[in-house]
Amino acid sequence: MNISEDHERELIDRARAGEVSAYEQLAEQHAARLWRCAIALCKDGHWAEDLAQETLVEAWRSLARFDCRCKFSTWLYGILRHRFLKGRRNQNAARSATPDAIGQMPCTSRTPSRSAEASEDASRIRQAVASLPEAHRLVVELRFFAGATLDEMAAALGCPLGTVKSRLHHALGKLRQMNLEVNLFTSTRESRDSNHE
Repeated sequence: MNISEDHERELIDRARAGEVSAYEQLAEQHAARLWRCAIALCKDGHWAEDLAQETLVEAWRSLARFDCRCKFSTWLYGILRHRFLKGRRNQNAARSATPDAIGQMPCTSRTPSRSAEASEDASRIRQAVASLPEAHRLVVELRFFAGATLDEMAAALGCPLGTVKSRLHHALGKLRQMNLEVNLFTSTRESRDSNHE
């Protein structure tokens, strides 16, 4: 369950005062989305796990510098991006081939035929998204598979919000041109806004 902004702010204040349990609650709230964002960036499950953990450790050590001018999650995504770029610069070996996170939707009870349809849909989504140019692929993966907000995507990618919106708009247009009928697109106000930028 997601926590309210007021409760999150309270946890941040308690964590900044040195309360470890408060930070553990914050970390628990953000760990899964942070990992999905890391997977979208690096395409390596082991590295993504390390990146997410390193991000949370660095955030704990740097918490005194968090000034609340942005959302806590956006700040985390900025740290994640920094760790990712640093790791990529230091990494010479080819990334190990691991299963992609694309298309892994929350598990729900389905009949065998509906499960087969969902698997086929997920495969079509994976293929369609993988065919996009990297800049467009990343924004789709971050938005729809990692669940990142537009601000978080800008922090993770290190580019202006307008650029993120433009890339997402073009990426969704390309996916629609592929006649992708799967309901990939959410109806949130944020997504609608991104399509009209």
